[in-house]
Amino acid sequence: MKGCIAKVGLFICIHTCTLSAQQQWTLRECIEYARQENIQVKQTELAIEGYDVDIKQAKAALFPSLNASVSQQFANNKLENEAGNYRYQGAFNGQYGVNASWTIYDGKQNLNSISQAKLNKEIGTLSKDEIGNNIEIAITRAYLQVIYAWESIKNNRNIVETSATQLKQAQDFLDAGSFTRSEYAQVETQYSSDKYNLVLAQNSFANYKLQLKQLLELEYDDAFDVAIPDEQALSVHELIPDKESVYLTALSIMPQVKAGQLGIDLAEISKAKAKAGYLPTISLTGSAGTGNIYNESPSFFSQLNHRFNQQIGVTVSVPIFDNRRNKSAVQKASLDIQSAQLSYVNTKKDLLRTIEELSQDASSGLSKYYAARDKLSSSQLSYDLVNEQYLLGMRNITELTTEKNNYANALQELLQAKYNAILSMKLLEFYQGNEISL
Repeated sequence: MKGCIAKVGLFICIHTCTLSAQQQWTLRECIEYARQENIQVKQTELAIEGYDVDIKQAKAALFPSLNASVSQQFANNKLENEAGNYRYQGAFNGQYGVNASWTIYDGKQNLNSISQAKLNKEIGTLSKDEIGNNIEIAITRAYLQVIYAWESIKNNRNIVETSATQLKQAQDFLDAGSFTRSEYAQVETQYSSDKYNLVLAQNSFANYKLQLKQLLELEYDDAFDVAIPDEQALSVHELIPDKESVYLTALSIMPQVKAGQLGIDLAEISKAKAKAGYLPTISLTGSAGTGNIYNESPSFFSQLNHRFNQQIGVTVSVPIFDNRRNKSAVQKASLDIQSAQLSYVNTKKDLLRTIEELSQDASSGLSKYYAARDKLSSSQLSYDLVNEQYLLGMRNITELTTEKNNYANALQELLQAKYNAILSMKLLEFYQGNEISL
């Protein structure tokens, strides 16, 4: 009975593991997972929570502060007695008080602190979005590399199958005496070279898949495989978006651009806070307290009642000479504004440069794709003709091998041009605000 249970358990484990291993990730699933689980994204989320705490702290500074104090002291003082002599006399005393303070005017420093905290949170949220966008682009590149390697394996496998057929034909020719040993060795060498190229393609596929898995930050023992899209999803679109319209759209939606503008606003608020250092500060204060001496009469509570006192007042602090601190703070804040403006301009230039490069890559990729497609058609036709002539004895093995290698190179060039064009097109669509998917 125990053996049956063990076998059933083993079957369940194998079945579950097989299902897990067969799970295939689409491009969109990879992107969504990475956007949620990436460590940088989670760190930014924690920073945003910290900004929420800063906002609450800045708002709380608008309200009065209140604190209570209790102190116990022992005093040992020289006292004069009736005979005119001095001697030490010790006494325990206690002091008890409540103090309140409320800043009613500080040149809007507290209000500006609230605005700063809110802007920091907005910038943090935009930073999270930018990290997510960078992850989406990186995942897309890695995913397309995996699909490219997968198609390369298919091409190389077909070439190996053709080489195997040719090697069998060469063996038949050798046995029939119509082939020399040297000619057979050429075919055998080509077959070995084609198998080697297949192994390279398989290794590239495994490496690209590993890179994608690492971008997803999956554990080493997590099952991972890639869903291969259909041919329609991998088709090359002929229409390239206008780069000017893409750029104008990207300016309005890309988080780094919005963060750059908010960076200028943040620097301006910092300058306003620095200028407030020249203004007076007005505070309202109040306190209530009492005390007692333990070794004196009357009783403890009577002393507290007799010594109970209250105070209320207004404090006005006017800066007169502060060793240039305020002036330096304002000057630095002005420099920070200029720096933020330059960063904003640089961000827009980087975005324009990226879109121009993508547009150029898409245009050249599309041209290369069509040229490579025509080249493949010509190479395939030439290879088929030479192969037919070879079988009729009109061409030698060297000519056939040359045409076959030309055909294989044309296949690879078409594949590279295809995925370069697809990547550029997808990224241009992304900068227009569209999700990347296949």
